Amino acid sequence: MFWNKLLAIDLGNKNIKIVEGKQQGNQVIIEKATSVATPLHSYNDGQILDKESLKSIIHGTLEASNIKAKKTICSIESTSIITREITLPNVKEGEMDSMVKYEVEQYLPIMLDDYVVEYKVLNEFEEEGVSKSRILVAAIPKLIVENFLELFKEINLKPYVLDVNSNAISKVFFKKLKVNQDESNLEKTIGVIDIGHNFINVDIISKGIVQFSRLINSGGKDIDINIANHFNLSLEEAEKKKINDSNIEKNIGLAPSTEILNDAVKSSIDNWIAEINRVFQYYTTRSTGNKIDKLYLHGGSSSLKGIAPYMHSLLNMPVEQIKDIDKIKLSKTSENIKIANYLNAIGAIIRLGR
Repeated sequence: MFWNKLLAIDLGNKNIKIVEGKQQGNQVIIEKATSVATPLHSYNDGQILDKESLKSIIHGTLEASNIKAKKTICSIESTSIITREITLPNVKEGEMDSMVKYEVEQYLPIMLDDYVVEYKVLNEFEEEGVSKSRILVAAIPKLIVENFLELFKEINLKPYVLDVNSNAISKVFFKKLKVNQDESNLEKTIGVIDIGHNFINVDIISKGIVQFSRLINSGGKDIDINIANHFNLSLEEAEKKKINDSNIEKNIGLAPSTEILNDAVKSSIDNWIAEINRVFQYYTTRSTGNKIDKLYLHGGSSSLKGIAPYMHSLLNMPVEQIKDIDKIKLSKTSENIKIANYLNAIGAIIRLGR
């Protein structure tokens, strides 16, 4: 029976990740997972540019993978999505909806009628005898939402939720769990860094609650461009060379061409680190006692050889690629996937409620 299964699609500028699974108690069971290249010029930064190409590739991939689930959650990231943290006094849920929309209308530079506004309560606290809530608000352009609804309906899918990658990741770390066999994450403040093709998404999560998110306009494409310029290659050739030949952990006894390759990779990562450090500095200076204990990497470029130890050497904190999470169970048909490459889609399956 497929009625209780969900289809999660992480639509990126470079690749489309598709996961079929279900939430069962406090576990997520992944039945099937597959990835396919996003058709050229069909999608960019949350905007559907060529619906027919996306329809064709998604429909064909679902059929080829024998994926039957229809209830669909899509996870995206876009610079046009506005997120803000606000603090409001605690009121009834119906009143909270109105208060959130009022705050958005007053303080965000948008026309409210052009956006879909969603929010979630991060935590509750008391200040000067008043019970308050810290709330994360996301405003998504209606045009983006409508285009995705139309896309999935035309593939005969049943759109359920349009999620944001940061929210999907926050749900993965919401409850106490073991990441790479470490069960102490609920007591720590961790940085979860999604290194995608066009963007790097930085989420800071403290004791299971998201504290801060920031989207950086950099990603794996920067390395491809660097390598292409150094070796006079096409971007496709540069990407293959990056994946197959680079290893920035090795420093001794390298051929000159390999040294040039590794230096090109390091140059881009150095720029990433500078931007990530700015995000960290902003977070740690917001409140006394704010600190970051550990970093976890996911996304396509988190698999670059040597990236975790190299980032550790520059950031002076433990850095690991996410390899396993104890509450995410892989079926036999999906046991060979890298969780780090599918984490946004997996997180989208988790439903916590508001």
